[in-house]
Amino acid sequence: MAGGGAERQLTYLSREFVRTGWDVHVAVIQGGPNVDRLDATGAIVHRIRALGNYDPLILGRLIRTIRAVQPDVIQCWLLQMEVLGGLAAILTGTPWVFSERSAAQAYPPGAKTWLRGQMGRRATAIVSNSSIGDEYWRTRAGSHVRRFVVPNGLPLKEISAAPPTPEPETGADEPVVLYAGRLSAEKNVETIVRALRLVADVRPVRGIVCGDGPAGERLSGLIAELSLVDQVRTVGYVPTLWSLMKRASVLVSLSLFEGSPNVVLEAMACGCPLIVSEIPAHRELLDDGVAIFVNPHRPRQVADAIEAVLNDPAAAAKRAQSALARAQGYALPLVAQRYAEIYRTVAPSAKR
Repeated sequence: MAGGGAERQLTYLSREFVRTGWDVHVAVIQGGPNVDRLDATGAIVHRIRALGNYDPLILGRLIRTIRAVQPDVIQCWLLQMEVLGGLAAILTGTPWVFSERSAAQAYPPGAKTWLRGQMGRRATAIVSNSSIGDEYWRTRAGSHVRRFVVPNGLPLKEISAAPPTPEPETGADEPVVLYAGRLSAEKNVETIVRALRLVADVRPVRGIVCGDGPAGERLSGLIAELSLVDQVRTVGYVPTLWSLMKRASVLVSLSLFEGSPNVVLEAMACGCPLIVSEIPAHRELLDDGVAIFVNPHRPRQVADAIEAVLNDPAAAAKRAQSALARAQGYALPLVAQRYAEIYRTVAPSAKR
């Protein structure tokens, strides 16, 4: 239950299914920033004891949990459980749904990717959160595996109720350029920092980087190297991200690939102007009327886009309002209903 968008999506869906009367059980092996949110959903949470991701006893404990709960359908979430959870479902004869939450670039050749592919071919159904994710399985899953595309959902009422972060808490009165997400190579945060160096040369600006990950130390080194320590702050995982989005002048997402980017969707729902990389996942959600698209490998182009937003706040606000209207189509009840239809399809004898 780490701090990523996939973990948050699990909590959103669990809460919505509980709210509508479903009997929801969630088995987890690790805690994290989202575990309290999961506990608050009303789902029954089963904590599977494990010494680590490769503890050989996880599978047996999962099987015992499944036999005790006797679920009508199992939804496997995130890579490890797509293997272990799927195997436990097969061994207990339970219909199960495989999740695809990224794109082909996330799976380099190797034993893990091969094993994941084998499990996907044995799933009752595969649900991708983007068309690009579904395309990955089009030639990899057999015709016997049902495939569906369901985007990430948004808890719109909860997001709407979040107040903007007070200006003093952002550390300055300058315009705020925000990044939020995992600090890893595919998120391409270094290009954002390089673009901020170019912007800071011509105007006051404050960069805030939210999140953690394996690229964190390298990113801090780059900020120091570019003499941006006073202009760019890395703040780790932020539980009040929606409030910060409502304070920010723009959110920049330069991912090299994505599935259904949770942070972008939530920024849409917060009415935060967007600058995004020109990739299929972003084009699936947005167009030129709601966001500025840039080449994720060109800091100068990114810097020009940031300056365009800061120099013309009226145009930025107009795009943000269009994005906010579009976000209503990702309301959590609508997304949960699509999952419900899939569950009833793969487990037609299931009671509500």
